[in-house]
Amino acid sequence: MDLLKEYYEKFKKLDAGEREYEKCNYEFLNENLPRFSCSVKELEEIYYFRAYTLSKHIKKNSAGKYIVTEFLNDVSWAIDTEGAISCPVGHQLSELRWFKNCGEIVKQYADFWLNHIEKLLVYNNWFCYAFYEYAEYTNCLDYAYSVADKLIEYFTLFESRNKAKCGLYKGTDNYDGMELSISSSGIRPTINSYVYANAYGIYKILESRGDERADYYKNFCENLKKEINGKLYVNDLYYNLPVENDETIDRFYPDFSNPHPDHTAKELSAYTPFYFGIPQEENAGCLKFLTDEKIFKQKYGLATADQSNPLYKFPFPHACLWNGPVWPFATSQVLRGVSEWIKVHGEKEIGGSDFADMLITYAKSQHITIEGEIRPWIDEDLDGTTGEWLARRLIVEYGRDDVGRGKDYNHSAFIDHVINGLCGVCVNGGKTDFKPILSDKIASFSLEGVVVGGKAYNVKYAENKYVVTEA
Repeated sequence: MDLLKEYYEKFKKLDAGEREYEKCNYEFLNENLPRFSCSVKELEEIYYFRAYTLSKHIKKNSAGKYIVTEFLNDVSWAIDTEGAISCPVGHQLSELRWFKNCGEIVKQYADFWLNHIEKLLVYNNWFCYAFYEYAEYTNCLDYAYSVADKLIEYFTLFESRNKAKCGLYKGTDNYDGMELSISSSGIRPTINSYVYANAYGIYKILESRGDERADYYKNFCENLKKEINGKLYVNDLYYNLPVENDETIDRFYPDFSNPHPDHTAKELSAYTPFYFGIPQEENAGCLKFLTDEKIFKQKYGLATADQSNPLYKFPFPHACLWNGPVWPFATSQVLRGVSEWIKVHGEKEIGGSDFADMLITYAKSQHITIEGEIRPWIDEDLDGTTGEWLARRLIVEYGRDDVGRGKDYNHSAFIDHVINGLCGVCVNGGKTDFKPILSDKIASFSLEGVVVGGKAYNVKYAENKYVVTEA
């Protein structure tokens, strides 16, 4: 029995009695998913588990077009989009680029957002960047260019609505999908990184087809990168800075924010710039905090806030807090940022062993014990010390009617960290490249049938030898 079949049958058995989903079947996964095996069985299992859960979220809306949902069940804030929520769209596209024959699904999903730009703008995200990466990896830049005017329309609104007096960009933690953080709203590293990323995605799409408008976006990115590094990186980390005293922030709700924000707080969102290649060599010192058990590192993942901060896990009657709990969304951003840094700059400040440790911890955290049985699980946020899924418990305690909503939550990435990060499959300068992140913590792995640029490859690492062949 092949690994996919073995894991698929295990997951289906665990889901006995659950409703059926159009794409969550062995045939779809068999046709689309590269095969992965690994000496670290937690990585192997969660790779297949996340492909299995992601496939549940691919559905047709009432117009007969494919979209990708965040929750499997209906939530009140996504009724009019039939379950599509723009917050995790960047993670979703990074996962889907590794599914071999999903081009039409992704095109329909992208069209959905570009035909509902105001809904795409509800959450701050990096849609254009992720869309460009998808197009580059899957040979569909012609399609990406065909919707460039729509991408520019979206970006122009996103950039202009959030411009701060200082020249950078302001936003609320809530609309980063990171509500009730310690630093609250302000000139956040997240939204500034997303403005840069979206401009960069548009630049690369335009450049790929010789469109002279590319120069504007290239210069925009170069200038914004300097501003982010020059103003938000203060001494040892990127920080969320306050806006000027007479300045307001759109969609800021005082009753749904930390009443005593600390803009000197170290937060995991500070590493968002690393995802998009914004930091320079002089900004690399902050990477050491990721492996510091007094700051971010915990048994079950990376805390979203400095554990030594007095406001760490400050009380607030809400199920989803970003003041300390481990969030797979943020972990995914960090893992991608660390892998990008290592591939470009080498292993000086942080190395392959650190990446492997974070990835393995991330995989191990994606479990739950139900009726005495340990099973793979992905949900909203968890306690970094105990591994308990927090929103799952708090929703019950608060007597809410959306109990269990977080099962198979589609708000983060994992497949991408295995294929692009660990196995090293990437595109550089328009050409397929292979830059694995190796360490003695993962003795061997293999990846079969991964498609990039229209060609299929097999990757194998064993006995300290890394080999790539065409499939």
